[in-house]
Amino acid sequence: MRRAWIGLALLSASWLFGLGYYHDPNGTIWALLVLAGTGLLIGVDLRVPARIESIIAAALLMPVLILIPWPWRAAVALLVTGLLLCAAPIPRRWPGRVGQAALMAGTILVLQAAGMLAYESVTARSHELPPQLAAMLHGVAQAIGIPAALDGSTLALYSIRHTHRLGATWGLLLDPATFSFLVGGMALICLRVSRASISRSFARLLGLVVCVALWLPVRAAILIAVHMHRALRTEYNAPLALMSPFWSPWVLLALLAGPVFLVWRFVRTPPIPVQTMETPRRSRRIACVVLAFVGALLVAMGLLWAPSGSRKQGRIWVDEHRSNWERTDRPYDPNWYGQESGYNYACIYDYSSRFYDMDRVYDPIDANTLAECDVLVVKVPTARYTTEEVEHIVRFVENGGGLLLIGEHTNVFNSGTYLNDIAARFGFRFRHDCLFDIDTPFEQLYHPPLVPHPIVQHMPTMDFAVSCSIDPGASSGQAAIRATGLRSLPADYHASNYYPQVEDRADARYGAFVQLWAMDHGAGRVAAFGDSTIFSNFSTFEPGKAELMLGMLEWLNHKAPSRDSQTIVVGMGLLLAAGALILSRRWPGGRLVLLAGILLGVTAAGVAVRAMHRSAMPVPTALRPFTHVVIDRTVCDAPLSRSGFISGQADGFGIFERWILRLGYFTSRREGRDAFSGDLLVFLYPRRDVDADFRRQLADYVDGGGRILVIDAPANGRSTANTLLHPFGMRIVNSPLLAGPLETPEGWPAGVTTQNSGQIEGGTPLIRITGRPVAATVGFGTGTVTVVGFGAQFTDLNMGVTGDTIPNAAMRNLYELQFQLLLAILSDNQHVEADADAVAD
Repeated sequence: MRRAWIGLALLSASWLFGLGYYHDPNGTIWALLVLAGTGLLIGVDLRVPARIESIIAAALLMPVLILIPWPWRAAVALLVTGLLLCAAPIPRRWPGRVGQAALMAGTILVLQAAGMLAYESVTARSHELPPQLAAMLHGVAQAIGIPAALDGSTLALYSIRHTHRLGATWGLLLDPATFSFLVGGMALICLRVSRASISRSFARLLGLVVCVALWLPVRAAILIAVHMHRALRTEYNAPLALMSPFWSPWVLLALLAGPVFLVWRFVRTPPIPVQTMETPRRSRRIACVVLAFVGALLVAMGLLWAPSGSRKQGRIWVDEHRSNWERTDRPYDPNWYGQESGYNYACIYDYSSRFYDMDRVYDPIDANTLAECDVLVVKVPTARYTTEEVEHIVRFVENGGGLLLIGEHTNVFNSGTYLNDIAARFGFRFRHDCLFDIDTPFEQLYHPPLVPHPIVQHMPTMDFAVSCSIDPGASSGQAAIRATGLRSLPADYHASNYYPQVEDRADARYGAFVQLWAMDHGAGRVAAFGDSTIFSNFSTFEPGKAELMLGMLEWLNHKAPSRDSQTIVVGMGLLLAAGALILSRRWPGGRLVLLAGILLGVTAAGVAVRAMHRSAMPVPTALRPFTHVVIDRTVCDAPLSRSGFISGQADGFGIFERWILRLGYFTSRREGRDAFSGDLLVFLYPRRDVDADFRRQLADYVDGGGRILVIDAPANGRSTANTLLHPFGMRIVNSPLLAGPLETPEGWPAGVTTQNSGQIEGGTPLIRITGRPVAATVGFGTGTVTVVGFGAQFTDLNMGVTGDTIPNAAMRNLYELQFQLLLAILSDNQHVEADADAVAD
C-alpha cells in the first residue's frame, strides 16, 4: 500500500504538466507520470463490479471517452480499460490486477480533475490568503530565523540587498499538486471502504487531512527558506531571479514527499475485508444509475448554463465624453498615419455598426441620456464620472440595460480608478496589475473551454495583448474568460503608462486569473474586460477579437432572466444524486457503475449546454452590408501581426493586411472551407501544399462569384502559387527576373519601382515592367482571379516595418498602389478587367 501513495503523488503532479497550469503543457512527461502512477497502484485491492455491470459501465463511458479532450480523457480511458480487463474471462491473475490499478487511477484522476477545476475557479477570484493564514506564514518565517513583517497579504522578508515582498497566497500555502494529493488520497481511502469499516475510514480520512494540514506550513517554510537562500547566494550585480521554484512542477512534485511520508507513518489502510452482501434487485440498480445520471446532468447544467434571456433592440452607445483614449469618431482611412491612427476604435465601431444601431455619447450622463439605449460601452475612461452619473448608470442596468466596461493594464490614465467607481457598485473591481504569461511574457494565447460562456462560444483561439485582471469580490457572476499560467505584476507608478518592467518579483501572484467577468444585476447585465488594446485598429481583426466584441455586445443585448433557474436545477440534481447514493449503499462494486453514470451525465450536460447556448445566442446577423476580405492560412503561412505587433520580417505582410481596413473593408484569417466565406480571398506568399480538394473548392468559389488575389514573388522560394492558379490557366514564371518601374493603368499611382518580379502568363495584363506583365487578371465564371508577381514590394520591410510609420512620398505611392489594386478588384467584377484592357490598349 505504501507505493500507492507514491503513485498518488505522481498522478497529482501530472495535472501540472497535462493542463499546463503554470507552464506550457508537456504531453510526454504527463503521460509518463500517469503511467508510472497507475503502475504503482498495481496490487492495491479494489472491489470491482460484476462482469455484466463492468461491461455496462464501460458502455456508458464510451460516449464520454469520445467527446472529452485530453488530458481529461486519460481518466476515462483508464476506467474503460480497467472495467474491460476485470470483466474479460482471462485465466491469469495479472490482467485483473492491472485492471484494478487502472480503475483506481481512473477514479482518482476523475476526482482530481474536479478538484483542479475547483482550485482554479477559487484562486482565480483571489489568490490572497485569509488574514489568519497569512499571519501563520509570518510566524513560520520568523520561526526559521528570517526577519519578516506582514503587510496585509504580503510577507516582507529582509535581506541585506533587498526586502522581498513575497505574496502570502494560496499558491505558497496550498499549491494545486498538494490539493490534488489531498483529493486523490480521500478517493484512495473511500474506494477501499466497506460497510464494516466506515467508522475506521472516517478516522483515516481525518488522519489524511491532518497530515496534509501539518505539512502545509513546513512546505511553505521550505519554499521561503529556498527563496532567501538563493537571494543570499546571488552575486550582488546579478539580477534576482528567484521565483521559479514556486511554479516549477518538478519542485512541487518533490514537495509531495512530505505528505507521502506522513501518510505512510500515520494513515493505515488495511486490506478490504471479505464480506457478503445481498446484491440489490436489478430494478434498484437501474434506478441508482438513472438517478446518478440525471442528478449529475442537472448539477452540471446548473453550473455551466448561462441563460441568454430575451433579446433587446440592439441600440449600442459608446461613451466618448469621459474618454480621450481609443476614440471611435475619426475614420481609419488612407490619409491618416502614425501611432494615433492605430490606437483607436474606429474599425471595431464601424464593424459593430453593421450588426447593431451604434451611437456615441458626448455629454454628461443624466436621467434621460440612456432612455433609448440598450447597451452602454464605457471604454478606458480618462476622466472621472460624477456620483450622479454613476447612479444613472447603475439604475440603467437595474432597469434592464447592458453595461460593458473595458479597462487596461495597471490603471493607465487612472482608467482603473474611474472604472472602479462604477464596478464597485456591482461588487467587483479592476485590479491595478499587468498579466504576463509565465513562459512567454508578451504572448498569452487563450483557448476557449470545452463548454464556453455564451460570450466566447463563437470565438476561436485568441492572443491577448497584456491585460489587467478582474477581482470578482463577492459578486455573483461567471468568469467568461479565465486563464492559467499567468503571473500578475503590480503597476509601476514611476512609468508614464504605469507599465511595470517584466522582471522576477516576489510580490507577483501566479496561476489562474479572471480576464472577463460577466454578471446579471437586476434586469440588466454587466461585462468587464481588462485588455482594451486588442480592439484597437492595429489588432482587432486578428483571430478572435472582433468575435469577442460581438459576443460581449450580443450577450449584453439580452435582458437577465427574471428567475435564478440555475440554483433550482442544481438543487434538484443534488437531491437526485443523494437518492442514488442512498439506494446504492448495499450494492458491492456499485460505486464504479455510479461513477460511469455520473460522468455520462456531466458529458451530456456539456453537450446540451453548448447546444442551448448556440441556439439561444447565435452569431448576430448583419443588418448592413460590408466587404469581407479573407486572408488565407490554409496554404499561406507568411508572418502577420500578433497582438498588434509586426515583426518586420522579409516575408511578412502585417502592414498589407492592416491597410486593407483603411478602405472600409474588414478582414479575417481563415483556413480550409472557412476561407471561402468572404468577398475576396487573398493569398500572401503561398508555399504550403495545395491538395486537390482545396483547389476544387477554390475553383467553385471563383466560379460562383468569388474573387481571389494571389501575391507572390521570386523571393518566395517554396511557392505553390502555380498549383493554385492551374485551374484558371495562369502561372508565374520567375526566369528571367524583371526589375524597374511599374507601368500601371491610367489614374493609378506611378513611379513605384521593384527590384525583382516574376512574369505572369495567362489572363489580361494589368501592370507591366518593360512591357512584360507582372500583374494580370482573368475572369472565371462570375468571379475574377488577380495575380501579382512583385509581391516583395508589399512585404513589411518595404511598407515601413511597423504600422506606426509616417510614410514619405515614395512609400505613400506604394500604399496607394495597394489601395487601387484592392479597389479595382472589389468595386465590381469588371472594373479590374477594364483597367487591364486600358493597359493593353
